[in-house]
Amino acid sequence: MVRPLDSPVLVIGLGRFGSALARELTELGREIMALEQDRNIVQHFSDAFTTIVQADATDITALKQVGADQFETVVVGIGTSVENSVLTVANLVDLGITNIWAKAITRSHGEILERIGAKHVIYPEQEAGERTAHLLSGTMRNFTEFAPDYALAIISVPAVLANRSVRELRLKERYGVTLVAYEADTEFQNISMDTKLPEGTNMLVAGPTDRVDDFAKRI
Repeated sequence: MVRPLDSPVLVIGLGRFGSALARELTELGREIMALEQDRNIVQHFSDAFTTIVQADATDITALKQVGADQFETVVVGIGTSVENSVLTVANLVDLGITNIWAKAITRSHGEILERIGAKHVIYPEQEAGERTAHLLSGTMRNFTEFAPDYALAIISVPAVLANRSVRELRLKERYGVTLVAYEADTEFQNISMDTKLPEGTNMLVAGPTDRVDDFAKRI
């Protein structure tokens, strides 16, 4: 079954991760219901989200009462208690929800979540740390590892590569990366073999993560 891209989302747990996610989804126009056990947190976000409910997600009866089983997509942002996180995901699986995204604190926590039925496991702290480490190379403006060992990076064009055609640069042959696009007039433009990039221009580069890292460091 094809899942509508604008279908409502249930966000369970309004800590830093869950609340940031719920805010972003709201700003993107997605309909959400936020669920949080702590009364003080519910009161704090009462004006931020259209639908926010105080309930204990480790109690499957409570989940049924708030209509959790009517959602196709649920994000479990509980991070303070591994036990509560696991129990919540297990309850969602028992309710027949298949598109479950869950935050994990550690790899072992994530493996448990996957085994009991979480379709996507997220490691916010680890991923943020890894991303920052890549950005510390100095020339990168942004970095995203969107598949295992494969990354996209926005890199500032250094003098050594400036004003030379893509054909002449031979980035694929020399560095093992592909130049995907470049930024001009605040928008990314397509690349041709004759394109020449001014120094300081942002270029979008793709390739194996280690090659992208090495390219950013070498230039």
